[in-house]
Parts: sequence; C-alpha cells; structure tokens
Amino acid sequence: MSSDTSSPISARKSDWFFVSCFSFFIFSSIFSDALHGLDLLDDSSFWGRANLAYAQMAGDDFLIADHAFARISTLISAFVYGPFYAVLVYAFFKGRNWIRIPAYIYAGAMIHGTFEFCYWEYSLGEPPRVPLVFWAFYGPYAIMPFLLAYRMRRPLPFAPD
Repeated sequence: MSSDTSSPISARKSDWFFVSCFSFFIFSSIFSDALHGLDLLDDSSFWGRANLAYAQMAGDDFLIADHAFARISTLISAFVYGPFYAVLVYAFFKGRNWIRIPAYIYAGAMIHGTFEFCYWEYSLGEPPRVPLVFWAFYGPYAIMPFLLAYRMRRPLPFAPD
C-alpha cells in the first residue's frame, strides 16, 4: 500500500505511545531476554546484575531456576520478537499500512506466549513473591498485544480519518 494513504505521525499523536512502548520492548529484548536466553544472567556485567536484581525484587524464582521452557521463551522473545519490535517502530513512525496483518500475527502469538509463560511461572513452584514488581515488568507485554490489535482494526490503520 502506498504511503499516500497514511497520515504523518504528527497527525497520529497517540501512535507515539506505540512507538515508545515498542522501543522499550527492543531494549528489554536485548538487555533482559537475550541475557537470560543465552545464560548470561550473572554478576559479571551491569545488565546481568540488573536482571538478577529484578528477580530478587520480584521474588521471581522461576526466572532464576532457569527452566528450559523459560530459556526457550526468552530466546524467542529476544531473537524473534525483538527484531519485530523494530519493524513495528518503523511501521508506526512511517505509517506503513502493510504492518496490519503481521501485527495481528504478533498479537496472537504474544497473547499465547504471555499466557503460557505466566502459566508456567505460577505453576512450577512458587509464584512471584512480589506480584506488583513482577506485573510492573510483565504487564505491558500482556496488555500491548490487545492494544495493538485494537489499533489495527481498520483496513488502513494509518489512513487519514
């Protein structure tokens, strides 16, 4: 679809929210998920220590226990979703309507993945001892797919109103 069917981001002020969230998700994929997925959560680096500090604050024993499911899940988050967040940032910033179907696929996969991850988090041993800290970090990943799917509801999501 051509770019002439899109409004500039200056006319879509609420899309800055999506750009900001997905930009943070890129950061999180690199400095949290990739480190866990690659077994680099230790105190030899700043980001390793930061992730361990989160796990201690949240009482997230599941993350520290290093279950195979959690490792695979964070690898997917880092190396599949992470690059896709960059595509989402680009598409939202430039108003690229072709992102609609990939955004729906992402939303469905993320809803499934978040539900499954939380199921395992809460069923394999103790749930996080400080749910407020846990959900402050994971909550946006649970909410954003729904917000994105709603944002993509129009056939040309970035077209002028």
